[in-house]
Order: sequence, then C-alpha cells, then structure tokens
Amino acid sequence: MDKILVLPLLALVFTLSACGEKTAETSAAKPAEQAASAPATVIAAGGHPGQAIHDANCISCHDSGVYTRADRKMTNLEMLTGQVRRCDANLGTKLFDEDLDSVTAFLNETYYKFPK
Repeated sequence: MDKILVLPLLALVFTLSACGEKTAETSAAKPAEQAASAPATVIAAGGHPGQAIHDANCISCHDSGVYTRADRKMTNLEMLTGQVRRCDANLGTKLFDEDLDSVTAFLNETYYKFPK
C-alpha cells in the first residue's frame, strides 16, 4: 500500500521540480530578450545618451578621426542623419529611430556642430 502512494508522490515531485527549473530558465532569458528589443538608452557616465550607442557600434568600423578630418564628407545635418542610418543598415544593428536620432545628436553636438 505504501508503494502505491510513494510512486505517484515521486512522480508529482519530479514533475513540479522540472517545472520549477524551466521557469527559472525562462525568467533568466526574459531580461536578455527585453534588452535586445528595448531601445538602447544607457547613458555613459556624464555623457550624451547617444555616446553609449555610438561607442558600442560605430567604433567597430572606424575611430572618431573620421569626424574631424579636413576632408570630411558630411556638410550638413541631413547628410549626417542619412549616414548614421546607412551605417545602421550596413552593420545590421536595426536600432530604433530614437537611438539613431540620439547617435546623430551626439555626433553633431560633439563633432560637427551643424545648425538644427
């Protein structure tokens, strides 16, 4: 009689413990998924909101010297905005519009100084 009660009880314990582990894995995965889908709004210490996005993505292809060179290609804010969007497409980062605007604003305020 004791065996009849023990086996279903053990089955229930294993089932519940397996569910608990799966929930823990799912919970651990959610912050990563949320971070991947949320706009990157991390602000570098004392910096511009676009700086963290810039440093995480743009610097992988070039350093800041391209912004200050004598023969730079950008001559107005519209061109800069377009270039930031092209770089996003080339890198495949698929940043949100507000992130792209933030990077553009960071570059303009830090290097280009185009009128808005």
